[in-house]
Amino acid sequence: MRPRIALVTSGIGTKHGGIGVVAGLIVSALEGHSRITVWEHHAFWPRFARIPVAVGRAFLGSLKTPDFVLYDHVDLAILHAVIPRLREIPYAVFLHGIEVWKPLVGRRREALLGANVLLVNSATTAAEARIFNPWLPKAKVTWLGVENQNEVADVRAAAPTGLIVGRMADSERLKGHDAVMDAWPLIKSTIPDAKLMIVGGGNDKDRLQKRVKTEQLAGVEFCGRVDDAQRNQMYRSCRLLFYPSKQEGFGLAGVEAASFGVPLLGLAGTVTEELFPTGTGAVIAKDLSRESIAEAAIPVLGSSRHAAELGRAASARVKAVFLREHFTDRFRQALAPLLFSSGAEATNTLGTDLKKRTA
Repeated sequence: MRPRIALVTSGIGTKHGGIGVVAGLIVSALEGHSRITVWEHHAFWPRFARIPVAVGRAFLGSLKTPDFVLYDHVDLAILHAVIPRLREIPYAVFLHGIEVWKPLVGRRREALLGANVLLVNSATTAAEARIFNPWLPKAKVTWLGVENQNEVADVRAAAPTGLIVGRMADSERLKGHDAVMDAWPLIKSTIPDAKLMIVGGGNDKDRLQKRVKTEQLAGVEFCGRVDDAQRNQMYRSCRLLFYPSKQEGFGLAGVEAASFGVPLLGLAGTVTEELFPTGTGAVIAKDLSRESIAEAAIPVLGSSRHAAELGRAASARVKAVFLREHFTDRFRQALAPLLFSSGAEATNTLGTDLKKRTA
């Protein structure tokens, strides 16, 4: 019998950001192997509305008792202790990055300590989380995956265009936008026809646009929010993805760009080094200084041949490790001890775990 799994999420799909993409990956991984219900929490609603609605939906969902509950954010996992009917049901929590890169106390700590399985998108996320929360139980690293691209970029034919893809928020200023702008005059002085395309929105966009105007940064264009097809076309037409972010637990945009055969510029000491070791398509800036960013970017933007070599390595890395089917395999393996045993064995596993939790 297929297990009944409830996914508690703030939304599925790219319109809900990176976590929404992960939720979509989770649903795909579970389809055919379980009966899935989705309990959606509207994260963008006002607090006075979203909290009671989330509790109400979780309560109503609990009336048809699932075998397992999966929370795609630590804040949502708090519901497990709030709803009495859920307390005896095994559950997992997926950890993404900055939401656990801070001290977790009270119900958030209890939610992670009580989980049967913690899933984490990278070893980098887990290590950073333990700096602030040394009590954190062991988590199973479950790298994400992207679509396999049949039409990759012709990097050798691409103009010397750099691309930044990501939200511009005043609370997330370590994503690298400012560092790339700092380095841009150095890059332009060496590659006069270089262009920088910036995709995304957010409340920090106006400030960054003012920087471009005030500092007269030539060749920089803000493209706003784009749909998936437009974004993919921009990947295909650029020579380098700038991704020197300190705030990524995984970095889907970097892996997406690599899937199109586009090299990426990452930052030393971040998840880029975990996902793309030496020789697999990434160039690494030593730090966020303008000199380090320019030193890493100029050889790639300045040589279409070098960029194409890096792009081929990046594409090969994704095809070998970071496709959706790779995520599905990793995800199912992480949950296998609880969910994907056969027949009576699965029932016994869940039953034994329930007895342990209620003893």
